[in-house]
Amino acid sequence: MKPAPFALLVWILGAALAACNLTAPSPSDPGALSTSAAKTVEAVLSPAASPAASQPAVPNTSAPPSPAASPSAAQDCAENTSITSWTRDGIAYEHQEVDRPLAAGTAFIMSWVVQNSGTCVWNDGYRMVFRSGERLTQADSLPVMPVGYEVRPGESLTITVQMTAPSAPGEYESSFSLADAAGENALNVGVLTTVGTPSSGKLSAPGDLRYTYDCTTGVVDITLIWLDKAANEDGYRVYRDGVKLADLPAASTTYDDIVPASGTYLYTVASFNLGGESPANVQVQTSNCK
Repeated sequence: MKPAPFALLVWILGAALAACNLTAPSPSDPGALSTSAAKTVEAVLSPAASPAASQPAVPNTSAPPSPAASPSAAQDCAENTSITSWTRDGIAYEHQEVDRPLAAGTAFIMSWVVQNSGTCVWNDGYRMVFRSGERLTQADSLPVMPVGYEVRPGESLTITVQMTAPSAPGEYESSFSLADAAGENALNVGVLTTVGTPSSGKLSAPGDLRYTYDCTTGVVDITLIWLDKAANEDGYRVYRDGVKLADLPAASTTYDDIVPASGTYLYTVASFNLGGESPANVQVQTSNCK
């Protein structure tokens, strides 16, 4: 039986403004993570929160600023962020990818493209900080940009973090923040990770793998075709000359590829699940294309 997607509520786009004053939950409090998630989602989605996001942060009037305060601490600015892209291993981190189980201990890359839509200038003192939940990184604080780099209002920053899936099957939540040098949060994100177990039974390779190609449009368009012979695959994986091109859903039977020039290419189509891959190969020759 092919695994059904997990019914996960994706705690995603936790854009915490400095004016929102959301604090990270303590790992020792079992209910704190879900409570913080709900508050963060409410702050992001509530119409009443939108006008506040565009207002400058309210200065602390309890005491005058110290003359020795750093420029970043003294600047009167408002934090505001938006995530324009979120991927895991280059695949959009949407429902299907969030639900996809990983093998225990698998390394993966989380990547965010974050736009600075506030009035603060981000500098190399900003870091990605682990706050609570399941630990997916070795370090608690990770640099997000080179020394001397700045991200001004209206500009974007790509944040890439190497993570490792937990070692036991289950569903896990982890909280991270983009924080300035003073520890103030500019952005909160929640990472959901599902660790599965290998599917039982033999995994069958694609059957009758073949191809067609066409170059009448000026490019070399190759179509791979196969039979879905597996009953327990998580999907199909396509390689060209050993380089992965795509992960396809379970029960897929075709894939279209455009190659840079006429020639000979070795394609591999593999059914896969947490237990591994069962590949089939075909050598494509586009000898009639000029």
